[in-house]
Amino acid sequence: MQADAAEAALAYVMETAPVLALTLDAQLHVVAVNEMARSVLPEGTEGSLLAELVVDFSNSMDFTWLTAQRGSSHRLTIKTASGLPETYHFRFFPLAGGTLALGGMDFQEQALMHSEVLGLNRELNNLARSLHQANAELLELNQLKNQFLGMAAHDLRNPLGIIMIYDGFVLDGAGDTLSAEHRCYLEKIQTAARRMQQIIDDFLDVSMIESGNLRLELVPASVVEIVGDILPICQLAAEKKKVALLVDATNDRRRLPVDAPKLQQVLLNLVRNAVEYSLAGQRVWLSSQWDDRSLVFAVRDEGPGIAQEEQGRLFAAFGRANTRKTAKERSVGLGLAIAQKIVKAHGGRLWVESTPGAGAAFFAALPSKKLDEMLEGKCQ
Repeated sequence: MQADAAEAALAYVMETAPVLALTLDAQLHVVAVNEMARSVLPEGTEGSLLAELVVDFSNSMDFTWLTAQRGSSHRLTIKTASGLPETYHFRFFPLAGGTLALGGMDFQEQALMHSEVLGLNRELNNLARSLHQANAELLELNQLKNQFLGMAAHDLRNPLGIIMIYDGFVLDGAGDTLSAEHRCYLEKIQTAARRMQQIIDDFLDVSMIESGNLRLELVPASVVEIVGDILPICQLAAEKKKVALLVDATNDRRRLPVDAPKLQQVLLNLVRNAVEYSLAGQRVWLSSQWDDRSLVFAVRDEGPGIAQEEQGRLFAAFGRANTRKTAKERSVGLGLAIAQKIVKAHGGRLWVESTPGAGAAFFAALPSKKLDEMLEGKCQ
């Protein structure tokens, strides 16, 4: 009867019991494990040393002595298949030619870990609520900022327009009655007013884009039409700086659904930047090229180039590189941010490639398939 009971107990331990059962040989190699140990311990446990399964924080554990302490409980941290160590209370019992190691879960530590996890979860929930509230407040502040920018820029347009009109009247109407000094003053007013007008237009663009009011009017247009309309402006800017503008984008008549005025705004910004960072006698290239999936515009210059660590912030609002424009032209750093948002709205990508001292190249890729799908969705 006792033999039957012992056999039943051993079968329970090996097949069902929620304890780790390891059969060790005289050299403390694992020769057999029960089902519980098989599910918890790393694969290939059989044949390994007991010392290889235990996390020895002190690196001084004597496993021969440990297994000789018959019946005593020893708290051991075991490596598991999940990669997370678990702590068990082990007792060691003699077997013929070896040792039986039985490890029960440390329920006190398990309860402590459960309590800590619950506490961390509550803290995480509190942080998530705080973050959600902070995001809502930031969103409201951003909306207020956009409204303020839009209102301020709109209100500045009228008085600025009056300044430009009357300054132009005086320049045109006074004729030779103006001295060279007075004419110079009026021309400086006109130049400053135009610069201010560009800044106001940029603020209005940013306000419109960030408020989600950027709407594309997709109409099939060719590269010839897109570039042709802005070419005189680009050439005028280049001639003023005595920079050679080379254009390889005037013979392409393949049509693509785009918002031409907004795309022209992007190209104008890229060309103007390239010219403003160029010295007299240098060259700027504007080109276009089709591949299987997209139309890619490229604007290259021979300017000072842009360091790698500075390229990432170029497309952020108010972001600028440390390099300075050759004629000290002023900028608030919105042009590239606006250009990137316009290109992204077309489903495309705007990026820069540059090496300091070797110029810069800006690329705007417009995916033809994506734009065709956008146009079809608009027409439906």
